[in-house]
Formats: sequence, C-alpha cells, structure tokens
Amino acid sequence: MTVQIVVTLCLSFLIFALIIWGFMHMRTPRFRMDRAQFRRGLEEVITGQADDNHWRVLIGYPMRHDPELERLREECLAIEEQEYTGGTPYLFTEAGIERLRAVHRRLLLLIQQAK
Repeated sequence: MTVQIVVTLCLSFLIFALIIWGFMHMRTPRFRMDRAQFRRGLEEVITGQADDNHWRVLIGYPMRHDPELERLREECLAIEEQEYTGGTPYLFTEAGIERLRAVHRRLLLLIQQAK
C-alpha cells in the first residue's frame, strides 16, 4: 500500500515537473511583419480592398526589428488620427489616401535600397 502511494507521488511529481519545465521553455508567439507584407497591406488599404481589421493588423504591432518600417508605421498612425473614416470601401478621406500613397512610395524606395 505504501509502495503504491510513493510511486504515485513520484509519478505525479515527475509529471508536474515536466509540465513546469515545458512552460518555462515555451515562448510566446511573435508576429514579425516584413517590408513586403507591409507594402501589400498598405496597397490593399489604398485600393479600398482592406477592412478595419486588416488596417488594425497592419499598424497594430510595433516593428522594433526594422526602425525605418517603424517610422512609416508611426506615420500611418498619425494619418489615421486625422484622416480615418472607417467607411466602405475606403477607410480614409481622399487626403488620407494621398498621404498613404506618399508613405507607400517611400516604402518602395526602402525596399529597392535593401536589394
């Protein structure tokens, strides 16, 4: 009887330790948007093919891995504050779309320079 209790306790402790070890070594998923993905998302917004969710994903994550892309993302946030309508199909005013086109042109230059 006591042998069963000792074996059960040891197995329980081992399983518990394995679960804790697994959690300690598990990393949270990271989403990294590259310049090409940002370009495609921006093009969808400019052409009226993106909805509010697409826009939120596009600008919602800091891009610490790419300082130039982060600056463009921050500029898009500033454009959103002034020109965002959330309408269909275009999420921005005409002036906002033009400003996003300027961001898109600068992004294309960045992509070309990186090649």
